[in-house]
Amino acid sequence: MIKYVIKNLILVIVAVAVTVVAIWLPGEKLRRDDEAELSVVKDVPAEYYSGPSEAIIKNASRQLTNEERIQLITGTWESSVERVSEGACELTEFGIKTLTINRIDTLYMKGLYPKSLSGDFDSWYTWSAIPYRALDSTFLSYAAIFWDVRLTKFDGTEYHRVIITESGDILYASMSIGLGVAEDDEIRTSLKDFKPRMSNCSYLLYYFGEYVDTYDNGATQVKIHGDVATAFRVASASNEEKEQMNIETAARYVDGFDVFEPDDVFSMMQTPTSSGDQVKYLICNQKTDDSYSIVLLPE
Repeated sequence: MIKYVIKNLILVIVAVAVTVVAIWLPGEKLRRDDEAELSVVKDVPAEYYSGPSEAIIKNASRQLTNEERIQLITGTWESSVERVSEGACELTEFGIKTLTINRIDTLYMKGLYPKSLSGDFDSWYTWSAIPYRALDSTFLSYAAIFWDVRLTKFDGTEYHRVIITESGDILYASMSIGLGVAEDDEIRTSLKDFKPRMSNCSYLLYYFGEYVDTYDNGATQVKIHGDVATAFRVASASNEEKEQMNIETAARYVDGFDVFEPDDVFSMMQTPTSSGDQVKYLICNQKTDDSYSIVLLPE
């Protein structure tokens, strides 16, 4: 009888122990796992991080100066370039086309481009405009929009291409003559006689103002944007500047850009008086029997 009671007691104790362990062990394991997970810092998977919204990028980007936008596009300020939709831009395709035609007219009047396009543009030319965005690589919050605008005369005798910012700064402009254009054709003759006035290369940048002063024997000039002045100096590039120049950087914002041997290279030192920070550009051009190109490069 006593043996039977002891046997039953042992069975009860074992059953209770198994039940307790079955209840306690999973909870203890979960607690230990949670502590282990909480004590380890892990990278958030990329799919859970989308970065700033388009609204934040647009608002932050409006604070940038023209110089900072160009630095983003040219890569002086580290950034990545991607094609975007018109919704990411401040201007529409039609708006950038109009701005491009007006800016090319300015270059033509200043002797930097061989032809004006404003005359009968709508009757004689077709066009396309593709927007791109340079987004800063650190904060993913500051962006600069630029457009690749292409203009073609209806008969295929002229092709024009312009890389332009929404502020109106021209980073690249080119004109080429189509195949089969006669040697005595007006457009070929005008290109042959064209001699670019590189001393006016500051007009590639759009200051929304007028020259108000000239000093230091004409080497430095001042332009006004509202109440803010910008001083800049234009001169032929030195041999050292030419040796350090990297034309291939233009491929960053001119898709399919081919390296060429420039005819002229000018340097432009720009000093916004609001900040005093100097920005330097190199501007070069090349002319052949069939084409003309001018490109702005970062220092």
